[in-house]
Amino acid sequence: MSVPVAVTINQPLFAANTVKWNRRIEPVRYREAKAQFLSSTEYVAMSAINYFFNLVLADENLNIARQNLANDEKLYEVALAKRAMGTISENDLLQLRLNVLNSRSALTDAETARTASHFQLTSFLGIDDPGEEITPVVPERLPHIDLNYAQVLEKALANNSFAYNQRRRQLQADYDVAQARGNQRSVSVYAQIGLTGVGDRPADAYSPLRDNQIVEIGLSIPLLDWGKRRGKVKVAESNRRVVENTLRKEATDFRQNLFVLVERFNNQQRQVETAAMADTIADRRYRTNVETFMIGRISTLDLNDSQTARDNQHTQYYNALFSFWYYYYQIRSLALWDFISDSPIDADFDRIIHNSLQ
Repeated sequence: MSVPVAVTINQPLFAANTVKWNRRIEPVRYREAKAQFLSSTEYVAMSAINYFFNLVLADENLNIARQNLANDEKLYEVALAKRAMGTISENDLLQLRLNVLNSRSALTDAETARTASHFQLTSFLGIDDPGEEITPVVPERLPHIDLNYAQVLEKALANNSFAYNQRRRQLQADYDVAQARGNQRSVSVYAQIGLTGVGDRPADAYSPLRDNQIVEIGLSIPLLDWGKRRGKVKVAESNRRVVENTLRKEATDFRQNLFVLVERFNNQQRQVETAAMADTIADRRYRTNVETFMIGRISTLDLNDSQTARDNQHTQYYNALFSFWYYYYQIRSLALWDFISDSPIDADFDRIIHNSLQ
């Protein structure tokens, strides 16, 4: 007798409903993927900010280097005249000459750094023409934004992939426990129906086939497994407790890091204002010292000190601007919310999926 065709249906009675669990888990996984995509676009914006301010700082350093060289050359010419009249020492004259040489070297370095920063930004933007010039323009005014931690946290928990990731992992751990518990009572009902053939020779056994010659219904119950399935349940429950503890710690860390980030951003606005004032004062001090040096009231050491302080304050101002915008886009990437326009960050996912399938 042959059984060439048979269909068996096996239905566990107490197993976890995989379809039901997938209906709960997969929508969360999809929303998590969408949130991750939106966060990735914000990471791109953060990279753009980094390259942009690298070019801004390189431009400013180049302008400072050119201005310093022009000032040092002018001061050296004045010093030569003073030396001829005997009103300046040889040491001060040599120091000013050294300043000119150092300024020329600094100008060369600044030009190279500016070219490198420009190429990095054009490469990031996908501009193939190396001759295309980009002139970065820094906004004169910063938007006044005073972020509230509670509001930012609410947006982050509603939009960020972190919340969906935590929910999905909790559901997955619950499913693993439900699956282990269902397998612990491995009782199933099965039914089989098929076609048979009978013959003295193999060829005769397959022709003709007889319909519905096999109909079988049964119950499958394991009698003894030495506690194996009970142990799997305990392992699944233990793993779920580990996941829950991990999720609680991650949630705490997420909230704390977000709180610190919001505080840094709010403080950074004041830091920018302070840096702007310090930059203005340092520039005025340098200009005053140049005039004072012309009439022989201060030494070259005091002049060099004021020049270094001015250059450092100028750099600190632009670093403060960079930190302001970088912190802001960090918060945007976590909350997926534009706090300037007070609108959500979203994308046309239907169009994106359609284009990716073409």
